[in-house]
Amino acid sequence: MSERVPTGIDGLDALIKGGFLRGDVILVAGGTGSGKTIFSTQFIYKGATQYGENGVYATFEEDAKTLKRNMFNFGFDLGRLEQKGAIKVIDLEVLKGEGLSANIQFILGALDEIDGKRLVIDSLTAFLTACPERFEYRMLMRLIYRMLKTRGITTIITCSVPVGAETLGLGIEEFLADSVVCLENVVDSLELRTRFLICKMRGTDHSRKYHNVTITDKGLQIVPFTIT
Repeated sequence: MSERVPTGIDGLDALIKGGFLRGDVILVAGGTGSGKTIFSTQFIYKGATQYGENGVYATFEEDAKTLKRNMFNFGFDLGRLEQKGAIKVIDLEVLKGEGLSANIQFILGALDEIDGKRLVIDSLTAFLTACPERFEYRMLMRLIYRMLKTRGITTIITCSVPVGAETLGLGIEEFLADSVVCLENVVDSLELRTRFLICKMRGTDHSRKYHNVTITDKGLQIVPFTIT
């Protein structure tokens, strides 16, 4: 039987047979302000504090200092966990211009340093900006995917989706990832709300309904409908 990894996202595991499959690559897609970073940080933080799994958060969207400050508002004290050696937050912006190979080696080195079992790359769009050609992009995506699968690292990769976009990222991420989940902002009765949908999850019988998302001072929660 395949091993399940509890996500640490309130309300999610009941929808996906108890968690992500060990070593899977999960694409978390959504628009600006939909909660992708909170979702991803919660996965790393709860992994370290509740499930004994060290993790690496590789950020390209915002610098590490800003990420730690913002996530502290939800009770995620990333700095304290870093001091304990339970997690590592790495700022990929400092490697900008050095190429994808340097970024990949930096991430793998950080995982080795703390014996990491969980990884977040935030975001894929920014991570691959150094890729000059579509062919190279496809090749590197497959290489990254295989390296993470071989190591058994359960990985969340975020992907920004502009309003009106018909594909995620450059259009092939959703086919390579084991799972794709979407956080969508919608206007309901003149109020901005966020909803959650599992678009695909290999090897898992999962919910195929939209679910509401609430964000509190304790993080992100998915409010599931009853599965019948």
